[in-house]
Amino acid sequence: MSYKVLYRKYRPDSFEGLIGQKAIVEILKNSIIEQKIAHAYMFSGPRGTGKTSTARILAKSVNCLEPKDGIACGSCQNCQNFNTSPDIIEIDAASNNGVDEIRELINNVKIMPTMLKYKVYIIDEVHMLTPSAFNALLLTLEEPPSHVIFILATTNLEKVPITILSRCQKFDFKRIQQKDVLKQLTYICEEEKISYDEEALEEIAALSDGGMRDALSILDQLSKSTDKITLESVIKDVGSISNQRIKDLIEAVDQNEVDNIVHILDEFRNSSLNYKVVIKKMMDYIAYLAVEVLKNGIKCHLDYDDYKKIIIELNDMMNKINVSVDPYLILEVILLGFIKTATKPTEITKEKEMEAKETISKEKEEEKAEKKQEISPEKPQITKDETTEQDEFQQIRINNCFVKATKEDLNRVKEEWKQFLDNETSAKTKGLVADTVPVLASDSYIIIETTIKHQDKELNQATSLIEESFKRIVKKSYKMIFIEDSLWQKEKEKYIKNLQSGCKYQMKDESTTTTSVKKENTNIENIATDIFDMNKIEVK
Repeated sequence: MSYKVLYRKYRPDSFEGLIGQKAIVEILKNSIIEQKIAHAYMFSGPRGTGKTSTARILAKSVNCLEPKDGIACGSCQNCQNFNTSPDIIEIDAASNNGVDEIRELINNVKIMPTMLKYKVYIIDEVHMLTPSAFNALLLTLEEPPSHVIFILATTNLEKVPITILSRCQKFDFKRIQQKDVLKQLTYICEEEKISYDEEALEEIAALSDGGMRDALSILDQLSKSTDKITLESVIKDVGSISNQRIKDLIEAVDQNEVDNIVHILDEFRNSSLNYKVVIKKMMDYIAYLAVEVLKNGIKCHLDYDDYKKIIIELNDMMNKINVSVDPYLILEVILLGFIKTATKPTEITKEKEMEAKETISKEKEEEKAEKKQEISPEKPQITKDETTEQDEFQQIRINNCFVKATKEDLNRVKEEWKQFLDNETSAKTKGLVADTVPVLASDSYIIIETTIKHQDKELNQATSLIEESFKRIVKKSYKMIFIEDSLWQKEKEKYIKNLQSGCKYQMKDESTTTTSVKKENTNIENIATDIFDMNKIEVK
């Protein structure tokens, strides 16, 4: 077979050809110049960043008879015989990870090189070795014969035992910058006479995520399927998404266009796009908008804080997403949660003016009633946190759950909630409750904490659906209320303050609008301990 794929054909064979790892190259070259060569190296970093190529180049350079400035000459006998020399042993630890293979390696280490100055062992994906294999390698790795050099490479440094790491010189390979990947792609296209559009190569460089091998594999694939590599061909054949559609999605959020948001996300879902690519592009564009808002004051309904919150929530989603849940469902919930934060100008009609006046009048009456209640010393009222914007329905259910909540009920409900999550068959319902946990329970009420901001609004609109599904699986009916984690902390503090004031929560009908409390002498710590985890709340 004469044809070579591009990433093999253009694999560098000298330090000068390595891209994006300048600091590592300089250190290795200087160690060769000064003849201070270590007996063991550890190369770690993402895939396609040059770890194995650097290992081969280092092995060639240390064996060169006439190196110049730490670089192999390429013309001496050792350089000429390097590729066929039996003294360069490459081992794939993924398929040779047992203790028997390592013992065989240790026995062969004692044999002197047949052709070169050093016998070099390159062990790729070394983290795949078994614990027994690592243990067998320890002593030899610490004190190998003077004619042996070990070069270990891994994409998962965390899985390598510290006892192995401590015996090696460690080099961390970074993702190759997009501009460097683009420069190399352009060079190869010119060499291979491949017709291309600049924006298409930029998209390939972005999709490679800092891995040159991935970039060249995509380029190789596209060069065989089309006469000219265009942005459209990249999007169609590789499964990317245009920057314009990402821009359309963020603009839809900014303009409160709910239907458009749902439509675009459905388009992404139906195209089987990798959600990680979509989220990464969204974060890049939102970060750009955030800078523009601060730097140039561009006009947007969403402000800098909104953009910051979206990026944080998208990043949390990437870290927490359960692959069994439709990621686009979670993405939809996150984006729709920011619709209410945008203030889209609307035409004010006479009818809306009347509604506004009625609302203002009602608010004034409620304010007067609240002031009157505050004056009365007989009935202290529950402290209302002005930053907690929940409707009366939510407050009533939270109140009623506190009335009869116990730790035993909470422990039981947690088990039932786990049973519910394990057995729920509806993808929609399961997606909604994926990142939630019960934090307070009585025999008939549950307060459930959400870890994704603004998700509680979406969940509270679907309580009937969730309650029915829960009842069907655990055979018990509960009234539920969902609350954001930061707001839950405030509700707990509010509860403690009311206990300190001698107030006890009382049940109220969900059709009423005021919360009742009763002054009573109680043991605050005993009550709080009965419903909360005291390791997580302090009673002052």
